[in-house]
Amino acid sequence: MAPRTADQLNQLRTRRKTQIIQAALEVFIEKGYDAANVADVAQKAGVSQGTIYHYFPSKDDLFWAAYEAWEVQSLYGEIQQALDASQSPTEQLRALAKIVGERMKQAAAMLPANVEFWSHLPRNESVRRGFQRLFATMRGQLAGIIRDGINQGEFIEVNVEETASLLIAAFDGLILQWLADPQQVNWPSISQTLSHVLLRGLKTHTNSTKTQGDSHE
Repeated sequence: MAPRTADQLNQLRTRRKTQIIQAALEVFIEKGYDAANVADVAQKAGVSQGTIYHYFPSKDDLFWAAYEAWEVQSLYGEIQQALDASQSPTEQLRALAKIVGERMKQAAAMLPANVEFWSHLPRNESVRRGFQRLFATMRGQLAGIIRDGINQGEFIEVNVEETASLLIAAFDGLILQWLADPQQVNWPSISQTLSHVLLRGLKTHTNSTKTQGDSHE
C-alpha cells in the first residue's frame, strides 16, 4: 500500500477530530460537564484516550471545541447571513434577537453543561481566555450594529461597547432563569421582547413615531 499523501493525512485528521467533537457533544449533553470524562468520549468516538489527548490536551479544550462547533461557529454563520439580508441597523438587531432566541430553544440540551463550564472561569486561565475571545467577538458584532445605527441617525448616542455588553448579559441571565424554571422562559418570544425594549430605548426622536408603531410577536 502506498503511503498516504500530506493531503490525505490532513483529511484523516480533520475527520477524526470531527468524530471526536461529535462524540464529546453527545457525552456532555448526556452527562453534563462535571460528570463527563475523557474516557466516556473515547468510548463514544471509538478511539483511545491517547488519541483524544493528541487533538485536545485537556477536558476543558475538548469541551470548548465542542461548544464552538455546535453553538458558536454555526450560530455566527446564521447571524451573518441574516445581517447581510437586513437593510438597516434596526432590522439587524431584530433579526439577531430572533435567531438567538430560536437557537437558545434548540440548544436547550447543552445549556446545563454550558453553565457548569462557566463555573471554571474564576480559576481556569484557558477557560477565561476562551470566554474573553468569545465575548470580544460578540461585543464587537453588536457594537458595530449599534455604531452604524448612531451614524445613520437611527439610534441615540450611547456607549456602544457597554450597550452590547448589556444585551449579552440579558441572554446570559435568561439562561439561569431558564435552568431554574424552563416554563417561564419562552426563548423566541422573550428574545423579541428584549429587542423591542432595546430598540425603543435606542431610537432617536425622529424615529420615535415609527418605533411606537412597532410590535413584537
